[in-house]
Amino acid sequence: MPATSSSPSRRLALAFAATLALAIGTSHAAGDSGDRPLRLLVPYAPGGSTDVLARSLAESLRKSLGQPVVVENKPGANTAIAAQALAAASPDGNTILLATAATVVLNPLLSPKLTYDPERDFVPVARVATTPLMLVVKPDAAAHTLADLIAQARAQPGKLNYASTGIGSSLHLAGELLQSETGTQIVHVPYKGSGPALTGLLGGETQFFIDAVGSSLALVKAGKLRALAVTSAQRLPVLPEVPTVAESGVRGFEVSTWFGLVAPRKTPEAVVKRLAAAIAQAVRDPGFREQFEALGMIVPEPMGPQTFAAYIKAEQAKWAPLIKAKKITLE
Repeated sequence: MPATSSSPSRRLALAFAATLALAIGTSHAAGDSGDRPLRLLVPYAPGGSTDVLARSLAESLRKSLGQPVVVENKPGANTAIAAQALAAASPDGNTILLATAATVVLNPLLSPKLTYDPERDFVPVARVATTPLMLVVKPDAAAHTLADLIAQARAQPGKLNYASTGIGSSLHLAGELLQSETGTQIVHVPYKGSGPALTGLLGGETQFFIDAVGSSLALVKAGKLRALAVTSAQRLPVLPEVPTVAESGVRGFEVSTWFGLVAPRKTPEAVVKRLAAAIAQAVRDPGFREQFEALGMIVPEPMGPQTFAAYIKAEQAKWAPLIKAKKITLE
């Protein structure tokens, strides 16, 4: 005789099924499914330093989470294409983005018509690394120090040009901040990437370029560029002879690009904490740190969700007045 809905065996079967369904749902919500890969979105093309960082992170996360990790490169629109993909992703813990300052700080300040809202759409997970910038000139430039260059700019307002990788980039804003802090007038010349900007510098179209350390490091080491200063708070181990901008007379000047992981806004808190713990484990690994410090990056102590969220707000407060005062926009 088949069991009725009120029989003990029937009630036991239903209870077991409900418990199993809940367990499966919880596992998927926490991103623990071994057969579902974790998607790591990268807002730049393959091959650059950001891509190298992402793939090293992916390998570390694979080991610590016991889950496949797939890197998906989605370059374009000053990182907005990858950000839009994250905003549209399910908050199940299986999609995260390697965000930059442009993604969560600068784009909202520069683009009134931005199709995503970092505060509404994302939850910070962890900051991973920072990349200081350095001010470089041609080897035969008259300026041998940053003080020399600033003196030239003050003596010839509007006559010197500086290169950047595009309007609204961290490199552009670093140049604008330098002008504001030194009372100089220097013409901004935007290029489509670091390569063209370096070509313009070496060709004499511009007099200096504030570049990410990793992009110009090899040229400085080879004597094809001269580094006048780095924008970090302290000198870098890879360039111990190069002073900071602050040491060179511009007190308090500190600018870095940075990388951090963010997830869709409604990702469960337990998942966010689990991902943050896995990232902390990765960046504390000496091999991981040494790999990127050799490229001029700084891999500081891990910054978890709450601290990273506060850091993002501080960055917004730092750049908003400058962007407004200079009327910089991507529209």
